[in-house]
Amino acid sequence: MRIALSADELTGVAGEIAAQLERRGHQVLLHGALADGERDDWAWASEAAARDLAEGRAEQAIVCCWTGTGASIAANKLAGVRAALCLDAASAAGARRWNDANALALSLRSTSHAELEEILDAWFAAEPSPDAGDRANVAHLGGLAAARLGVQVQLSVRRGREAVDFYIQAFDAVEIHRVGGTDQHPAVVSQLVIGDTCLWVADESPEHHNFSPQSLGGGSARMALLVADPDATVATAIAAGAKLVRQVADEHRWRMGRIEDPFGHHWEIGRPLGSWPPGSAPAET
Repeated sequence: MRIALSADELTGVAGEIAAQLERRGHQVLLHGALADGERDDWAWASEAAARDLAEGRAEQAIVCCWTGTGASIAANKLAGVRAALCLDAASAAGARRWNDANALALSLRSTSHAELEEILDAWFAAEPSPDAGDRANVAHLGGLAAARLGVQVQLSVRRGREAVDFYIQAFDAVEIHRVGGTDQHPAVVSQLVIGDTCLWVADESPEHHNFSPQSLGGGSARMALLVADPDATVATAIAAGAKLVRQVADEHRWRMGRIEDPFGHHWEIGRPLGSWPPGSAPAET
């Protein structure tokens, strides 16, 4: 597993964590005081590690500062990051199981060498809970993000209920709101959360000038879906009924593939590779 690791100073257990992770077979990406030439203030160091996680260069992150509080606050500002400040093994196991935490925040002041090993053992041994209630709580976090002001895309489709089911199966979407979509009122308007992004799906309504790609003979927009494992996501989408448009490959500092979903919309699915300027977009090919 690739793990992004940051600390704002070389004190306490800061110098020991990378070795502990490598002994467990993980690849470590270093930031802040642990890396040459990087700003080591807690906000910047924690952001760098959390950005690796949010943008798919790491599967998990560990962020450290004197108390761990600032590191957790900074990491949680990045979309899709769920950072938990853990002071013992029980809180680490609980954060992974009940909160599906993907970033571990540690206090350099309070974490002893023995506690560090116990916390890491518990963190990596625990798995996110499959319980519907626990998943609903984690999904609700995406709903909170979806309530932010800004642009939200609505996809017009034919067979709206089938489209919602496809996005849930192919992209692990979670439905948080629905209007219609019943036998009495077949047309559906559904609000989905994918990762930390809100997406609306609705049956086309020509009377409101909303047309599906199948009615238009092609779409006027293309979706970009950032995921940790593009190959796996593309394979899942194809198994769910999507058509492969372009094989996943490395180009222009991205690992990217392209599919057409069963409702005519095209999706670029990928993640950035290595060091790249934050905010850059994949080049058109």
